[in-house]
Amino acid sequence: MKLTSSIKQLQDAVGKVAQAIPAKSIDQRFENIHLSIEPGALTFFATDGEVSITARSEVETSDSGNIGIRARALQEFLRSMYDTSVSFSIERQEVSEHGTVNIATDKGRYTMPCLFQAKPEKHEKNYDISLEMETGEMLDIIQKTTFACSVDGMRPAMMGVLFELEGDLLTAIATDGHRLVRCRKDSSLCMPEKLKIVVPSRVLSILQKLAQTETVSMSIESERKFVRFNCGSIVLDAALIIEPYPNYEAVIPVEHDKQLIINRSTIYDSIRRVGRFSSIGDVKVQIEGAVLKIMAENTNEGESAVEELACNYTGEDISIGFNSRFLEAALAHLDESEVSIELKSPTTAVIFRPHLEEKSDRLIILVMPVRINN
Repeated sequence: MKLTSSIKQLQDAVGKVAQAIPAKSIDQRFENIHLSIEPGALTFFATDGEVSITARSEVETSDSGNIGIRARALQEFLRSMYDTSVSFSIERQEVSEHGTVNIATDKGRYTMPCLFQAKPEKHEKNYDISLEMETGEMLDIIQKTTFACSVDGMRPAMMGVLFELEGDLLTAIATDGHRLVRCRKDSSLCMPEKLKIVVPSRVLSILQKLAQTETVSMSIESERKFVRFNCGSIVLDAALIIEPYPNYEAVIPVEHDKQLIINRSTIYDSIRRVGRFSSIGDVKVQIEGAVLKIMAENTNEGESAVEELACNYTGEDISIGFNSRFLEAALAHLDESEVSIELKSPTTAVIFRPHLEEKSDRLIILVMPVRINN
């Protein structure tokens, strides 16, 4: 079998599918990138058993066949190359599944082993629901939710993002028990009944790197066990998290009697500075009238910091403690120049949202307070 392409084409395709290759694997089936050759096209496929990526590229060939090449070897070769035309000549050893890939460019000749094999099995699934979104909207969901996913393997559902489809609305939720994000977008579907799926955060992080087309389609398998994302010539298939997601609505406070409106970058920068002076990473926030105080101390080192900011505040004075990193992350994932911070008591979850009426319900970030020493 022979084929001709460009190094850049192969770099792009291999770089995308290789994201499904596990860093460490005891199963050799998952160490290879599979190449399916057919007249005029080359399809790359890689999987770790739960996530699989397929990329299709146009090449010059009139042959057909299927081989596997060790992913690391192919990646390292392509990474080291400059963009030029490249030819692959694939030869099979007699009475064996093993073979050799002879690679030729304008400057060199290279050889690497391969394995002749059947086309990778793909169990056909029935995807009965398909949602198409602008890529920017999908990437916005990913960027605003995955940071709040749990990394605790004891709580598998919280290691993913919950997608809820109901009516013409798509709601994405992520939480690690200390903070929660709810992001809403308009949907191209109109679902008569609520549908819930949990997509692993790792899958969404991979999608973030793959999505380079104008639109992304998300298809859900009829048994609600698998999801597929299509981005032009790239297909990402993944198993969903089947564990039931916690009742997140129960932890979102319904009523707050205190509201703080402040410039986002001003309070973000202040928390970053003051938080560095805390021995355990916590800051104390005190609001009295139109003055917001942010305080931290490290008694072991004799360090402390206090900053005062002007703010627009309604409600009784309050002192409340936070993990400074959680505050930074919440403010970093709000885009608007002014934010609304809603409070109730020193032990009640605090809600951050854009201070724009038309966007105020589209994104909320909830942060749980911490106990502070007076």
